[in-house]
Amino acid sequence: MGLFYRLKEREVAAYLFSFNPEPGTAMGDRPRAPLHRWRRIQLVKYLIEQYDLPRTALGFDAEGNLVRLSAPAGLVERAIRGGTAFMTNGCPDRHGELACNRPFGSYRPGEEFRDYPFKPTPADLALVRQELQLDGLLA
Repeated sequence: MGLFYRLKEREVAAYLFSFNPEPGTAMGDRPRAPLHRWRRIQLVKYLIEQYDLPRTALGFDAEGNLVRLSAPAGLVERAIRGGTAFMTNGCPDRHGELACNRPFGSYRPGEEFRDYPFKPTPADLALVRQELQLDGLLA
């Protein structure tokens, strides 16, 4: 997560694309991050960029997994409910709006969305909330 802070300090836009191993490539046998880890990365990146989440709000275990998020519950709820944190980014049009709608670079058809190429619906956000596994994370 330190990278997001360094990029923000330098006013560099950070864009996330979920790793998707491709068969026959050098990293084709590497596993993807578990979905709850990916969702937490998306959420924290958004909170850092949009709400200046302080570094002290985050706690990690020995393996580098996020295990503590100390942020106002209302702020976390607003970020989740808005859905933008979980959308595909990295392809803004000249007005800054989402222009990247090629979701299958991050997952395959039939798999759960890793990056929503559209505004997540309330049902999508209910699933995202489950995928985040927030129990025990929020301090």
